[in-house]
Amino acid sequence: MIKHRSPFSIFAGFTLAVLGGMIFNIGGLFAGRSAVLLNELESFFQWVFLIYPLLLTVRGDINGILSGKLGTALHLGTIKPSWRKNTNRFYELMGLIFFFSVFDAIVVSISAFILSIILHFSVNFLDILVISVTTFALGAIISMVFTFTLTFWIYNRKGDPDVYVYPIMSSINDILITVIFFAACQLYRPRGTNLSLYLGLPIIGLVITGIVFYFVKFGKQDYVISSIKQSLPTLTFTNMIASGTGTVLASATAMLIIEQHPIFLIVYPAMISTVGSQGSILANTTSTKLHLGTIKPSFSFFKSTTFLTSFGGIFTAGLILILLYSILGPLLSPSEISFSSYGMLLLILILSNTVGFLVIGILATSSAFITYRFGLDPDNLVNPILSSCADLVTTGLLVLSFYFLIIL
Repeated sequence: MIKHRSPFSIFAGFTLAVLGGMIFNIGGLFAGRSAVLLNELESFFQWVFLIYPLLLTVRGDINGILSGKLGTALHLGTIKPSWRKNTNRFYELMGLIFFFSVFDAIVVSISAFILSIILHFSVNFLDILVISVTTFALGAIISMVFTFTLTFWIYNRKGDPDVYVYPIMSSINDILITVIFFAACQLYRPRGTNLSLYLGLPIIGLVITGIVFYFVKFGKQDYVISSIKQSLPTLTFTNMIASGTGTVLASATAMLIIEQHPIFLIVYPAMISTVGSQGSILANTTSTKLHLGTIKPSFSFFKSTTFLTSFGGIFTAGLILILLYSILGPLLSPSEISFSSYGMLLLILILSNTVGFLVIGILATSSAFITYRFGLDPDNLVNPILSSCADLVTTGLLVLSFYFLIIL
């Protein structure tokens, strides 16, 4: 006899499942606490807060592509949930992600250099390039080890990678990128020896050699070609969006907020990860259902119980996390926060997350439907756009909220 579950039971179960994955976004608070250390590097690299959100955003884009494509591949059986004796698709995907990471590092370097000139920052292109490539290359390798291991573990235990992997890895990647970026800036900061030239360029040469080897072996595969054709224009476009995010964070208003209220920088990575995770979960579950044929790419889906349950569950999980951020964030702050500021911080975080997810959630589902209708792979396009838009929208909302509710 089949036991039918009530709508509330389904909603509660889905909310708890989403919360189980998104709870790891709390790690973004530690990334934010580490980011406070970047203040001491601003005297060496004036563009440090300009490029920092670009790194977080782009790493989130690539994480979205990897988690989306890997989850779909496991459901379709084109990749085995094991490190040993896997398919060619497994190695093709790993190489693609590393290539995308290096490509984005170069685009980020160019974007940051141009923006630095526009903003009249003191800048050396070689410094930006070697720091970006070092950060992304090392981050991509470590991140892929974590992502594949985590995804295989969840899938083998009958869990849904579309729900858990992106949020968990989003938090881990925020910490990874922040720590690696800080270490790279410390390594390449101006000293007697020009390490950017004598260490950075050989590292770039080694990275390019690895990419050339990959394309010699897998460059003619349809999967690789189609993924590059669909993803590179998207990643270039999302880098432009990320540049907007960097400009907002490097603005005089944001720098004033960071200087007077370090709590802003502490909650910042966690907040952009949360909105990005909410959008990604909605996009990935929708994409997988489209591939499996369980739903049709019709906007009537917005009225369905399936969508309302997913949307409501993801939104509720986000609000629970926001409450935790408002409690844990101040505990990590280097400066004391008054009792009244706790309530104001909670209001700012709720407002930013609510508006942010409403925008990103609708964009997530709509983008998945539109790309699927045009015969494109949502895993190549939707997550990168969502991640970049989520970061830009959330950054703007946080800056405006802090400015109007606290600064003024």
